[in-house]
Amino acid sequence: MRVGVRILPSAHWKSARHSWRLADEMGFEHAWTYDHVAWRERLGSTWYAAMPTLAAAAGVTERIRLGTLVSSPNFRHPVPFTKEIVTLDDLSDGRFILGLGAGSGGVDAEVMGEEPWSTAERAARFQEFVELTDRLLRTETTDHAGRYYGAKKACVDPEGRTRARVPIAVAATGPRGMRTAARHADIWVTNGHSPKPGVIAPSASPELVREQIGRLSRICADENRDPRTLRKLAHLGQDRSVLESAALFVEVAAQYRDAGVTDLVVPFPDERSGDHGDLKVLEQIANVELP
Repeated sequence: MRVGVRILPSAHWKSARHSWRLADEMGFEHAWTYDHVAWRERLGSTWYAAMPTLAAAAGVTERIRLGTLVSSPNFRHPVPFTKEIVTLDDLSDGRFILGLGAGSGGVDAEVMGEEPWSTAERAARFQEFVELTDRLLRTETTDHAGRYYGAKKACVDPEGRTRARVPIAVAATGPRGMRTAARHADIWVTNGHSPKPGVIAPSASPELVREQIGRLSRICADENRDPRTLRKLAHLGQDRSVLESAALFVEVAAQYRDAGVTDLVVPFPDERSGDHGDLKVLEQIANVELP
């Protein structure tokens, strides 16, 4: 099982770079950050942009993979965003993972001055967003005239597709999003279940994720995709209890592994960012050998 950390972009870089460097030195597989203009309860507090943060993180790390968890169509257009993606992949020497999600209501959904999208429109936009982004990453020149997005002679990769396509991680718990993951993703992401649109559950559970993976596997079969070729990542970024002790983490990780999860992401404790926890426990977790 691969284990990664989630680091909030809410500390000044002079302070935050220590967290990224330490995550790399500890030996974690991947490190992620949220991609929002502002984040719910942190509205009005310090919050920086994801892509420049990850570019800076690429400069102070050597081996750890870096990603967005997740970027959404709320304030992104696939063409300029994909240009940023391939640039960041180059800066990180091929270590970038593109995490994508449909997003939700709130600040990000309204910051561009638009009316909030309906649930159906959000799902449709996300499907087209992922499809076009994948095409832009795979082809030298892309033309697209869609319902929500367009591209004309879009060439986003200066190397002309000589590099491998950036891995895509798709966060999805509904059938339409899971189908998008089955068609385009290298990694499927879940953080649990939203009781209603726009509300994020505080944590996932092995039982819930097992059920979600079962549904995902059936959708993969419908799409002629071997579900074993799709990594399954459970984001426990809101569940700080997993950092109480290394022994507890091993127990929780085993439950998720048995549910079919291949990757776990836990919060990186940093009081400057408002994420409380014990760095010593995190270091112990990094040294645990998981099957």
